[in-house]
Amino acid sequence: MRTMFKRLWRVKAAPLVVVVASLAFAAPALANSWHPISGTCYESGAWFTSSNVRTVSSGGSSIRVQFNYVPSKGMAFRVINYNTGAQLGSTIYTPPLSAQTLASSQPGGRQFVNSFRLQVAGHQDNYSFDGSELY
Repeated sequence: MRTMFKRLWRVKAAPLVVVVASLAFAAPALANSWHPISGTCYESGAWFTSSNVRTVSSGGSSIRVQFNYVPSKGMAFRVINYNTGAQLGSTIYTPPLSAQTLASSQPGGRQFVNSFRLQVAGHQDNYSFDGSELY
């Protein structure tokens, strides 16, 4: 009876081991992902810095953004190191609405915040944006 139980256990456990192993290998692929972002720029054109702290998930990653909707006269967008206040990478100007790299080769665990302003200050049709950010 004991031998039969061991055989049955081996047959039932084998698929479980395969599933657990495949999940372990899939985890790094999920580390970098797109996160929704949105905000509203000040009419004055002053920089707004988000209080939402983001963290780069894996070393060597780029911080990228892609916008779906931007203020009618465009906006400037950058990322700031949360711990030092220094700008990471470059400032991008919108449109275009295609994905753009803000900062490349960031270490895992780096904390940052988004900062943005109108590209052209003053009254315009809209002041809001939305899109996604990869980090």
